[in-house]
Amino acid sequence: MAEGEVTSGPSVTGRYVNVLLQIAAWCAVVGGLYWCSLYSYLLFHSLAEIFSIIVASCIFLIAWNSRRFQDNNSVLFLGISFLFIAIIDIFHTLAYKGMVVFPGFDADLPTQLWIVMRYMVALSFLIAPVFINRKVNVPLEFAIYAAATALALLSIFYWGIFPACFVEGAGLTPFKIYSEYVISLIFAGSLIFLFIERKAIDRFVLGLLAGSIILSIAAEIAFTTYASVYGFSNMLGHLLILISFYLIYKALIQTGLAKPFDLMFRNLKRSEVELRTLSLIDELTGLYNRRGFLNIADKQLKISKRAKDSMLLLYADLDGMKWINDNLGHAEGDIALLETAGVLKNTFRESDIIGRLGGDEFVVLAMLTDQDSAPVIKQRLARQLDILNMRGSHTYCVSLSIGTVICTPGETASIKEMLDRADRSMYMHKISKEKSKGYYNPFWKG
Repeated sequence: MAEGEVTSGPSVTGRYVNVLLQIAAWCAVVGGLYWCSLYSYLLFHSLAEIFSIIVASCIFLIAWNSRRFQDNNSVLFLGISFLFIAIIDIFHTLAYKGMVVFPGFDADLPTQLWIVMRYMVALSFLIAPVFINRKVNVPLEFAIYAAATALALLSIFYWGIFPACFVEGAGLTPFKIYSEYVISLIFAGSLIFLFIERKAIDRFVLGLLAGSIILSIAAEIAFTTYASVYGFSNMLGHLLILISFYLIYKALIQTGLAKPFDLMFRNLKRSEVELRTLSLIDELTGLYNRRGFLNIADKQLKISKRAKDSMLLLYADLDGMKWINDNLGHAEGDIALLETAGVLKNTFRESDIIGRLGGDEFVVLAMLTDQDSAPVIKQRLARQLDILNMRGSHTYCVSLSIGTVICTPGETASIKEMLDRADRSMYMHKISKEKSKGYYNPFWKG
């Protein structure tokens, strides 16, 4: 059943409560960090950068370990880039004024390392959309980022040729200020490319990444105004970067862990256009036909088992189809089939696989979560049918006989075996309905 599709009051209230709790938590975090900055700016800076380093490292780990399941290779590209971003951020944190880890350097050192890191972040976001539908040459990317990181560190620590970014007593240099504006423009370009490729990206993830980029631009502007590395503008910039990295966490880490099914297999749904050319789409309803459903559902079932997700197969038969065709005509029968397809589309989410096996038989493969169960799904489907029948203009009610089968991660059944079991379950439901109603026409209103 579709996650997040429940329209009941408690669910909506729960979502609002969750949002309010997150806002409250972030207010507490920002307030706590501000208090830390008053007590010790060095403590504030260290906490903020440690969080950023952890997030960057986790992005790499998630992207690397899920690379075999990812069709969107931009995730892997960003993951590898964030490994080297984390490395430079570690140097930046250790080099900050007051840490006394690198003797002989002043406040210019962490500022130089910061500029290097922000250039790398901005350019990585700019390039990433290129690899949405293109394979990443992993050894080459590792080599390029490793070389860029090494050259940047050597130019700062050994050769001493990297342009000055901060002068004690004078503040930011023109190079630092102009670089922040250039980085902002690069981020703006990455935002444009992101929206150009928006069809290939989940809308929730797209919004989070766009928000992260916008906050990054605001942070870069804040970093053009401070005169002291302990100043308010510097603190504001770090807070914006902190929230920006949290949005990246939500987009690329939490989504990848909590919803790997949607993240890894979104491209299976986008293949619908290609499937049409292979005659895998039912011409009347626009759903997958038998061949199309078996093709894509088999792949999705295998990967869900690998990801240890529980799946639900729902088999539905449109009651009284023969009666409708015989008494009201085949044109009305087609309308009933279209309305049934509409009910299923409204009940389930876009990432679920819906098909018409033929005649009056429909089937759905959906992921189960802690909030979803077979009875809950049937209730939602019944509610959609009630809505259709209450506003319908015909003299009969659209009714479905339902059979369900649950596939747990340890299940070995194939999609065809699950279909057979769901078909038998549906048939038993239909028989029980006929016995309870007796022999009469249940489709006539009145």
